[in-house]
Amino acid sequence: MTRICVRDLHKTYHRGSTAVDVLRGIDCEFDSGQFHFIVGPSGSGKSSLLYLLGSLDEPTSGEIEIDGRSLSSWKEAERNAFRRNDVGFIFQNFNLMSNLTALDNVLVPYMPAGLTTDLRQQAADLLKRVGLGDRLDHRPSHLSGGEQQRVAIARALLKKPKLVLADEPTGELDSQTGRDVMRYLRELCEEQNATVIIVTHDESHMTERDFVHRIHDGLIVDSRSALETAQVAATPGGSNSAVSSTP
Repeated sequence: MTRICVRDLHKTYHRGSTAVDVLRGIDCEFDSGQFHFIVGPSGSGKSSLLYLLGSLDEPTSGEIEIDGRSLSSWKEAERNAFRRNDVGFIFQNFNLMSNLTALDNVLVPYMPAGLTTDLRQQAADLLKRVGLGDRLDHRPSHLSGGEQQRVAIARALLKKPKLVLADEPTGELDSQTGRDVMRYLRELCEEQNATVIIVTHDESHMTERDFVHRIHDGLIVDSRSALETAQVAATPGGSNSAVSSTP
């Protein structure tokens, strides 16, 4: 499991002579072994925050602590090992290789070091767990969007990551397929006791056990459990929010 603390995090991008402040002092915590959702309007900084948490980018200032250690103190080799061994990335656009089968797409990260029979079997078993047992030899062009996302989930979880980062994993899927994909993701991550952080516009996938971090204009404006969010929404004057009481 992985616990993350974010303190006064800033990220500024420069476009020519213009400075764009995407994150303007983020403070939040992500407890280990929990499902966390980062929600907010487009352009609010959700994805930028996710990439910083996964060490895919570096902040302009501020601190990210992973299990009590500041990322800024890590050597490049430690960052690479963290991304390679401890983080499972799931993106909206799947990032599958068109010339490879579903099984080989799951195994892509391991190909440089060589594939073992045991690893191939683990990958096949994961694909079966997400309902793709009869699609192992299918290439992405012969898979639906939901099936491609399930391949991406299997690829991310094969390493049994401590931290799973998902950027709009259901954004390109219809409602029912999105629910199916989230169910597989939730089941597998809970089995592996991973810390999960999901950027999304869709709050219908949350359960009362999850945590919600609301971001607006580069700042976290609210962090609380989804149960508390639902209770606030139910009070007079509360905002509407769709939170499920079951996984």
